[in-house]
Amino acid sequence: FLKIKLLQNFHVPLKQIKTNAVESTLLSRLKNLKEEIVEKEKEYKFLEKMKSFLFKDNDIENVFQTKSFGPYNLFIMKVERGEYSRISEYIKTLWKEAKRLKLKCEKYEIVFYLNSAYNPKNTPMEIALISLSHLPGGSTKTKENFYFKKYPKTKILAFEYNGPYEYLILVYQKLFNYLEEEKINLKSPGFDIYKKGPLNTKSGYDYQTTIGFPI
Repeated sequence: FLKIKLLQNFHVPLKQIKTNAVESTLLSRLKNLKEEIVEKEKEYKFLEKMKSFLFKDNDIENVFQTKSFGPYNLFIMKVERGEYSRISEYIKTLWKEAKRLKLKCEKYEIVFYLNSAYNPKNTPMEIALISLSHLPGGSTKTKENFYFKKYPKTKILAFEYNGPYEYLILVYQKLFNYLEEEKINLKSPGFDIYKKGPLNTKSGYDYQTTIGFPI
């Protein structure tokens, strides 16, 4: 009777209850709980780190690295009225076209924001891949809004962010405040490099994004 009640608590139909069902159900539940605990531990560490970054008076200049970015041959999809929440969808579309053209590309994506103003529902952007192939000639036919271009060698301030995308706006606000206070002029709007994201990583707390500011 206790076994039956236990299995019913795990939403196992009565007709499926067998002698060995208890062990398999418990093992499955333990596995799920372990995964949930690991995810909660990641979330806790991330939030502790975010609290320190956002609210403590840290020397924020120490979180930046000055790097050279480029030169690169880029394969780009232009989105005139882009939405932040659809970036993963745009990336999938870009990879699909790159595969159609049989392009060899680096295994990460770049999002160039063509307007520095925060506008999550209507903002122009370029979704880009770094092409390892030579730029094709004029005979190569791409679909509308897809094109190739060269990105020159550029000096950037880079910030390495690990975590879910929904917190990126808070990170950007903190970084922009520092840039304004230090009167650092940007040559062009910032961009994101998605090293690890939803296309290749299960947990949002394992996402790896480089935020770049051309200076």
